Amino acid sequence: MVFGLFKGGDELFEEAKEQINQKDYDKALRTLQKSIEKDPDNALEANLMITFIHLGREWSNPSYYSAMAQRLREKGPGTFEFGLSSFDTQKLAAECECMAECINARSQPSNGPQEDISKGENLIKAAQKLQASVGNEMLQVNYYFNNTSLTGVKLALSLMAEGNELISQAWFWEDPKKAAEYQQMAYNFRRQLGETGEENQQRIKQFTHSCTCWICGRETMGEGLHFYRMSSDISPQQIGESGNSIPEEGDSVYVCRACYSAISRRSDEISRGYYDSALAELHDVEARINMQIAAIETRINAMMLASRR
Repeated sequence: MVFGLFKGGDELFEEAKEQINQKDYDKALRTLQKSIEKDPDNALEANLMITFIHLGREWSNPSYYSAMAQRLREKGPGTFEFGLSSFDTQKLAAECECMAECINARSQPSNGPQEDISKGENLIKAAQKLQASVGNEMLQVNYYFNNTSLTGVKLALSLMAEGNELISQAWFWEDPKKAAEYQQMAYNFRRQLGETGEENQQRIKQFTHSCTCWICGRETMGEGLHFYRMSSDISPQQIGESGNSIPEEGDSVYVCRACYSAISRRSDEISRGYYDSALAELHDVEARINMQIAAIETRINAMMLASRR
């Protein structure tokens, strides 16, 4: 439309608002940018709208949350009007700051005990901040763009459960009992979310399970890491005298990690020896067969030459 070329900044700004009402965000972005170029006085509010549109498209990107929070803080106390919705600038800024922290914590690497503990602690810290800042109110960005009713408390509980689970996993190697305590806290948060917490209960049972090693007699705790089950044929007499050295099924024995790994490695060495020996014999047989084939071919060639004479 030719007349659009001569529109002032305020007219373009109002046009952008109407495009936002219609959720035509591509057009709105272009119009908002033009309104800023025509009239820099519109820059603060227009840039705020532009950032909010980008946030709606990249709502899992922490940088957009941080940018939105910064622009809202620049605007100061009051309301931010976007489409047919009105947001309290201070509340929305606090939410965006919390969400940026939560997403950053979730994106941390966790490739070992120290990283697991660091990530877990940061998740818990971010969750506590979210719970204090947003509480039982809905996360506004999530609700506006995804029409999903998720409260700050609900997300915080989920993050606290995740954080405690990570820390638990990190402690399992050094202190299974402490690991179980963190799993118990994670279980409590899962239950508050309405979940069963079944996986947490299984891990608590696994981490606190103790036994006496069938081989060395060492007491140990933490099935699946500090001790294992080994299939075995146990007589009724031995079952009666086994104590806590065998599972209830009676078809295996408990063996501590040290004994289990020693047996496994020695077994691997023996198996490797048999493999190498069998491979050497196979190579010998192959060489003998190749020699016999060569001898037969030589005799055949000699016979063919003799027949031609």
